[in-house]
Amino acid sequence: MGFLRGLWAPFRGAVFVARHKLWLYVLAPVVVNLALIGGTTAFGMHLVRQRVGGGALGSTLAAIGLWVVALLIGAVLFVILQPVVGAPIVDVLTEKVEAIVRGDHPRMSVLLAAWRSLWHGLLKLLCYAVALALVLGLTTLTGVGGVVTAALSALLLAYDGFDYPLARRGAGFGAKWKYLLVHPGQTLGYCVGATLLYLVPLAIVVAPAFAAVGATLAFLDSDAQTAMGVPRPAGFARAIDGGASR
Repeated sequence: MGFLRGLWAPFRGAVFVARHKLWLYVLAPVVVNLALIGGTTAFGMHLVRQRVGGGALGSTLAAIGLWVVALLIGAVLFVILQPVVGAPIVDVLTEKVEAIVRGDHPRMSVLLAAWRSLWHGLLKLLCYAVALALVLGLTTLTGVGGVVTAALSALLLAYDGFDYPLARRGAGFGAKWKYLLVHPGQTLGYCVGATLLYLVPLAIVVAPAFAAVGATLAFLDSDAQTAMGVPRPAGFARAIDGGASR
């Protein structure tokens, strides 16, 4: 059940936005994402031009190769920066979702929320750096870097999605990862569903918002099950309550 809930969650987020006419909340992240895509691609182009030099751009093949490398660099930078840049806007959207579903949502002080968001964002960037180093090492030594890259990227998508409802409840950085681990079926399903959503052509500009809404709904479902007497997975209480201090 958890796997199916997680698998459907990103697409359920899109349906929820359409049903409740929350497009205005999605428009702002779309504008930010488009600007970020343009900026990261331009930066990738600048880096490649510096490395290659103007003299190597005479042929059509060289120009195509330049664009491909620039787009790859831009895509990597977008994946790293998008959650940080777009997080405040998407957070407002997911708060609205909780208000619709439950009538209200947990609140934190602005200063505390800003500090935790910044601190957890830095820790997440460190995770990206470690993951990138691991992938590069495995690619060089074993050639399986592509598989590891896909798995790590999907897991980081799950963290980004469930970050919003967990952060509102004061969960620490480690507690957010624990939540994903104590809901393995839901996390695995969400990894697959979010990856599929991101693979839809041009969906990358709206996928972060839809996926975050879906993760919020999945979290509320699991929380509601607990309230109705369904036993919490082992470690659930520690994942939410015990990790709220950092």
